[in-house]
Amino acid sequence: MAFSENVEVISPQFGGDNSDQRVAEEAKKLQKHKWLVLSMTFLVVLVVALIWVWSRPPIYQSQAILHFSYASQLSDEQSSVSEEQITLNSKRLTSYRILEELSAQLAQEYSLELSPEALSTMLSTEPQLSSRIINLYATDGNANLLQPVVEQWLTLYLAKLAEETIDNTEEDILLGQQKLVALEEKIIEQRAFVEQFSEENNIISMERDENRTLAKIKSLGGALDEAENRQAEATATLASVRESIANGEQITHPQDKTRLDSLRSSIRDSEGILKQLALRYTEEYMKLDPDVVNRKRNLETLKQRLIEVSAESQQNFLEDLQRTVAASRGKQQQLELELDQLGKEAQEFNQKLQEYGRQARSLRQLEEQAQALKDQLVETEVQKPFEAKISILEEPFAPTFPISPHYWRDTGIAVAVATLASLFALLIFSFINRQKQPAATMTSYTVVPPSGLTLGQQAEHQALEQQRMAMLGQQASPLQLEQASNGNISTSSSNNGPQRLLNEGECQALYKVANREGKVALAMILSGVSPEELLSIRCQNVEQDQVKIEGDFARTLELSEECAEILRALTVNKSAEDPLWAARLDAAQFDQMMINMAHDAGLAYPEQFSLAALRHTYLTYLVSQGARLNDLEQVAGYVSPGELSLYRQVNRRGDPVDIEHLALRYPLNS
Repeated sequence: MAFSENVEVISPQFGGDNSDQRVAEEAKKLQKHKWLVLSMTFLVVLVVALIWVWSRPPIYQSQAILHFSYASQLSDEQSSVSEEQITLNSKRLTSYRILEELSAQLAQEYSLELSPEALSTMLSTEPQLSSRIINLYATDGNANLLQPVVEQWLTLYLAKLAEETIDNTEEDILLGQQKLVALEEKIIEQRAFVEQFSEENNIISMERDENRTLAKIKSLGGALDEAENRQAEATATLASVRESIANGEQITHPQDKTRLDSLRSSIRDSEGILKQLALRYTEEYMKLDPDVVNRKRNLETLKQRLIEVSAESQQNFLEDLQRTVAASRGKQQQLELELDQLGKEAQEFNQKLQEYGRQARSLRQLEEQAQALKDQLVETEVQKPFEAKISILEEPFAPTFPISPHYWRDTGIAVAVATLASLFALLIFSFINRQKQPAATMTSYTVVPPSGLTLGQQAEHQALEQQRMAMLGQQASPLQLEQASNGNISTSSSNNGPQRLLNEGECQALYKVANREGKVALAMILSGVSPEELLSIRCQNVEQDQVKIEGDFARTLELSEECAEILRALTVNKSAEDPLWAARLDAAQFDQMMINMAHDAGLAYPEQFSLAALRHTYLTYLVSQGARLNDLEQVAGYVSPGELSLYRQVNRRGDPVDIEHLALRYPLNS
């Protein structure tokens, strides 16, 4: 029996007014302390900073500018000389010796007692290479002291630099002349040595063809090549003639060609006359005619002569070729001997020629050095291209205003620093003295059933409520698989709202009471088919105990034997292109089918059952075995990154496991 809608609620009796008032007073007091810390820190830091800023004495600065100009325009290669000179002069201006002499002159001229250490602090330089200037600075708290110091500094340095320039120029000219005399003597000696070496070794020029020995070697080499070619031609011709003779061919000497052609012509003429006579006279008459008989006898003589001349010509040609081959071979051997002998002489000559070349190069180097030294002496005596003309672009002056410190700028910085310091102090104070938050109070309400119920009815009502709460279960997060496996209900954030996480017993209960289409749909979803793919399956995708999913996430999923038998029954009398499901079934109808199955199985809250809940249960099942989130799409198809993020907190059993080592079908048989 349930309670009626009329219940009596007894509110708690707690005295909280004094506690709230005390908390408010502590908050006001803490706020006052914060303002006090903020203001005191700001004032203390600001006063100390302002005292430091305004107590500093003013600093004055005097300046002079030196410019370096050259008599002639320097090339790009010579521009480094001016940069080096400017850098060196900038360093020398503040060297210890210059400062020491400057200290002595200031004491003598102006009675100023400034040590070199004090001057090194006061004076500084800044070179600007692109403009070829040097800025000279003098900085001190006494404005009247700066101008005479800089003036004396400039005068001292320029005088010293001019004196050194004159001394260095004279010394450079003297040294250059001495070097030139020594070089000229060395050149004379080297030239005489080269000429004598050339005459002794018959060296005309460094060109190889102009020397007799090397030219003779070159001509002999050409003659040897020609002899080798002749021998090769003669040998080849002799071999060809012998081969022709061996084959029975008639070879004729070129000189006997005219004579043989004349004999052949006479034979043809005689044969022609005899043929004409044979046409006019009989054979008996021709045998009796002396003229015909003589003609026949002459014809036989000519033929015999032709044979003899041909044989003689062939033999003469063969002998001439043999003599030519022998002569060519002898000529070649003779040339080789001469070339070998000249080769030894050429080797010695090459060594001497190389030595001559080294001596000649040494002579040229000495002459080039002498010419360069002459040019340098001319430039030093006349042009002096590297001697800079130093001019004073800006004279030293007595400063009328300080360059530092910047009192008002530093005052602003002091205010900013004081503000930051006060905020930091307030932060530390707030961290140390945290305001105590009022403890959360619990309000208890006592629900009193209507007085019309008896004690037995009240006990019965409490038992029914406990049974209802046991069936409902506790609310848990969607990824706490360990709690959900015990029969609890959870929610999963998805695109369609919270989804229920089913346990193994609930899935088996659904499968047990489902009809054929319900069993197939339930088994496919719990084997890796997504709800979207479930509706697009056709009969051609079902093969025995497998279902093939097409599209971007194509894969093949294994089904149980019972599910395979049901599929075969569903695909009977259907073509391969027909959908697996009837046209009346869509996503909403499948969800209603799941609700009906949950209702028939007697499960609590059947309206929470859907394809999305089954999908969520299957993904949680895979992750709990150790599947990686990025591997789920290999089995379950597309899962959005946002949906995958919900499964990061699922308790895995051990280390991550590859997909092929997982149980991919949800257990539906108890």
